[in-house]
Amino acid sequence: MLHITDQNLTISFRTGCLLMAALSIARGSSFLFSKHLLGSMEPLNLLGTRFFLAFLILFLLFSRKVIADIRKDPGVIHASLLLGGVYFLCMAAELIGLQYTTASTCSFLENSAIVIVPVIEAVLLRRFPKPVIILSTVITFIGIGLIVLHGSADAAVAGSGHPGLGEVLCMVAALTYAAAIVITDRISKKYDPLTLGILYVGFMGLLGLAASFLFETPHLPQSGTEWIMLLALAVLCTAFGFTVQPIAQKPLSSEVAGIICAINPLSTAVLGWLLMGDALGVSGMIGAVLILAGISMKSMRS
Repeated sequence: MLHITDQNLTISFRTGCLLMAALSIARGSSFLFSKHLLGSMEPLNLLGTRFFLAFLILFLLFSRKVIADIRKDPGVIHASLLLGGVYFLCMAAELIGLQYTTASTCSFLENSAIVIVPVIEAVLLRRFPKPVIILSTVITFIGIGLIVLHGSADAAVAGSGHPGLGEVLCMVAALTYAAAIVITDRISKKYDPLTLGILYVGFMGLLGLAASFLFETPHLPQSGTEWIMLLALAVLCTAFGFTVQPIAQKPLSSEVAGIICAINPLSTAVLGWLLMGDALGVSGMIGAVLILAGISMKSMRS
């Protein structure tokens, strides 16, 4: 159930799980759009343009609320800058890595964060994860591994000129993604999650544009098709896919949120199969089943 007031926004555990699943699907599609746009836009340029455009759209819709929340507690700015900085590192590694590997492989490697999150939590809380978390994480990670193996075989056939570079960058993205999930778990319970989501998306855009002007030659899309893809990234994959995450995570633990994020690479593989003709193969289909099974073990509780 969703409850919205002028001061706060709260959701139930089940609604949080459904929202996390929906935004994971939306963000899973971003790998395909980004892979296409990277043919004409440099990675930091794409990052900055995508996220700043999303921020402008969201700020126009919710400016009164955002300004009111900042006046009420200016600490939300510092929290948003911290989260935006970590996510900027994650997205920079992801987009640069996408230049050297396939969209599905990048998505699956990045979402190995589901294994890293319980480890971080165990260290921070000084407690061993619950057995159901361990089992569901292992099952989900095996599923990811099966699809990664299939994607790696495809990449080997394609003859990448930079073996291993893309995969290393995607693992850097996984580490920072796990850190972002844990940080979101803490600060989404302290500040208004919608305002937090809008502001950190804005900081990501600013950091991306600043980095692009420093290291690249930034420019806007050059064709109607590219603009459509950029708008899809900004509205569907960013304004929804990133901004909603603090809202969705508010009733969830970081371990549960991390496991549900495994839907992200699954949706990338399925969309790649439907839209680009990428074959899932037997191992990919088995991996998809294991991912869904691992998610169901934890996220479908009442």
